[in-house]
Amino acid sequence: MKKLSMMGALLTLGLLAGCGGGGGGGSEVTAPTAKTTTEVMAGVSGSTLALDRGSAAAGADANADGVRDDVATWIGSQGYTSAMSAAATQLARAYQGAITVSTSDADALRTARTAASDAVECVMQSAASIDAGYKAVADVRRVTLNTDARASAYLAYAAAVNDTVVRAPEGTGCTSSN
Repeated sequence: MKKLSMMGALLTLGLLAGCGGGGGGGSEVTAPTAKTTTEVMAGVSGSTLALDRGSAAAGADANADGVRDDVATWIGSQGYTSAMSAAATQLARAYQGAITVSTSDADALRTARTAASDAVECVMQSAASIDAGYKAVADVRRVTLNTDARASAYLAYAAAVNDTVVRAPEGTGCTSSN
């Protein structure tokens, strides 16, 4: 009897879900379209700067500080406090490391993942509020991963570190090399 009651409930739920719950029926539902990189970048504050759109994941880093030159310029244009600027730079360096790491080198992956974890914590600790921290992390990620090649490299990194464990950031997560 319980089995029949459960079947009846599932059938009713299926019929209700199939109705669509809206009035009038026949309305066409359109799937959301994927945003272009330009549309995504339009949502990032200060994104009017020209960002490197080259096909290489690494991009130009003339001073070899681990942060693409265009990303460093973007961070400098944000009006961040010095602590927040240093934290955003640390995060950009971590994202750059993630997209250039060898996904077959377990030690390098662990180092990159730890650097990213520490950098996110540093941004969150340096931000004026939780919301400002979340926004800064998202903005730095969008600016750093601004091409298909960079996004693909980051996804390969993310797949490689999936289901791995890394220690929690120590203290604020901020490094002294900021």
